[in-house]
Amino acid sequence: MALSRRTSLRLLAAAAGGAALAPLLACQPRRRRPGAAGPWRLGVLQYVPEAAVEITRLGVMRGLEGVGIRAGENLQVLVRQAGGSPSRCRRLAGELVAADVDLLVAIGTPALQAAIAAAPSTLPIVFCYCANPWGAGAGGSATQHRANVTGTVTATAVEALLRLAQQLVPGLQQVGLLYNPAEPNASFDAERLAQVVAQQQLQLLREPVTAVGDLPEAFAQLRRQGMQALIKVEDYVTLEGFAQLARLALQARLPLLADEPDNAGVPGCLAVVGWGSLRDGQRAGELAGQILRGASPANLPIQPPGEPRLWLNTGTARQLGIPLPASLRRQATLVSA
Repeated sequence: MALSRRTSLRLLAAAAGGAALAPLLACQPRRRRPGAAGPWRLGVLQYVPEAAVEITRLGVMRGLEGVGIRAGENLQVLVRQAGGSPSRCRRLAGELVAADVDLLVAIGTPALQAAIAAAPSTLPIVFCYCANPWGAGAGGSATQHRANVTGTVTATAVEALLRLAQQLVPGLQQVGLLYNPAEPNASFDAERLAQVVAQQQLQLLREPVTAVGDLPEAFAQLRRQGMQALIKVEDYVTLEGFAQLARLALQARLPLLADEPDNAGVPGCLAVVGWGSLRDGQRAGELAGQILRGASPANLPIQPPGEPRLWLNTGTARQLGIPLPASLRRQATLVSA
């Protein structure tokens, strides 16, 4: 079910398209603040306070600890939380830059976008929990990116999710999608899903949502159009309202397939294909540690945090009356709700 690392990077690079690279690679990031002594200073910018994001931040700290960089010993950490507000996110990015940090960690695509806009080209930025670094301005591909930016990409494994939906829903023809087109990560994943759905000669039914309150009516509209399965991509509206979305799917007896491992045990979520939040953050923390110890972000490719994994919710499957093939059970982490 998992996409290979090479395939994931090729797909993401192709979707991002080319970019003029000379300006991106023209400068070298700074190593320490001029004249600085004592511990490194790390700025962490989070876009939303959701559990998956908090787990990602914990992973960042573990990744740093793995290379001998520990808060309270040789590291000071400044955490800023934007609460899902783009304007607040931009303001907090500026505050962290003004605090003269040695490195910025941006958790979420909007946080990365704000960090790039606020930071000088000499300030290293490491991102994670990010589906669309290209749209945020990180660069044109995994290896050709801004000299001061690198990180981990967790774009939804849309091909694997669609294959899984076809296995679990025989005769699948109409796939539903709820997403916020205003979010660069959500629109990026939505277009990628549309491409693979079209390749399979299926129909993608889309409904926009801009707030959690939009979910019931948008879900009902997809049902009226004949949706047979619902796929969730990386999107902050559907992340915040996931429990409600899962209840709607369960009440309608429709399979919901998602991208967040932390949601695999939510009643109504049938399956998840995605990257673990802890590992995502840990890999980003390892990259940050390399940079603090002297590596150039320009030489560190943007990459997934590992292979996407499969989670199956056996309790939801029983309630929906959907048998889980033994071949899938052997590949998956089984949860129940």
